Amino acid sequence: MQNVRLRTGSVVDEANGFGATELSLRRVLSYRRKGWVLSGQAGAFIPGSVENGFDKPLGQRGMDWEVRALAGRSFQLAQRHGFADVQIAFRERSHGSGNEVRLDTTLGRMMANRMQFLIQSNIVVGLPSARENIRTVDSIKGQVSAIWYFTHIYGVQFSVAKTLVGRNVVNDTGFTVGLWRRF
Repeated sequence: MQNVRLRTGSVVDEANGFGATELSLRRVLSYRRKGWVLSGQAGAFIPGSVENGFDKPLGQRGMDWEVRALAGRSFQLAQRHGFADVQIAFRERSHGSGNEVRLDTTLGRMMANRMQFLIQSNIVVGLPSARENIRTVDSIKGQVSAIWYFTHIYGVQFSVAKTLVGRNVVNDTGFTVGLWRRF
């Protein structure tokens, strides 16, 4: 559930309800190509009653589609396990919103037997819309996380994310608490 309230001058836009739902299918394309695992993913974003995605008006309907290429590898650094993940995507947006090219990166490392740290970046480059009244959006967000594994399988994540640079986007800061499970 989301409770979103945006104020621009004297105009208030607010909505309550469920946000968008993402459904994706991922397929491994190649194992261990020079240490990297390569995958492909296709997904759909099903609108909710509140936000349907990045910079859309609250409650706007219409599905978005995405194709994504992923590459990841694990490594040892100072006798600790680590990993790197790079993803590039193209998102087709509905209702005339500008399509997007996305680049997401993650670098993670175990700092102790039960403690892992992550540094992430999420870059969105907006492509111009065919409609004049739709703004082009660009954004670079950073996120840092700490995961404490309270068992060998389960952990809890605490993170903070911040918009570092952006055009036509909200300069936001968000906090996350999540449950992790090792596979």
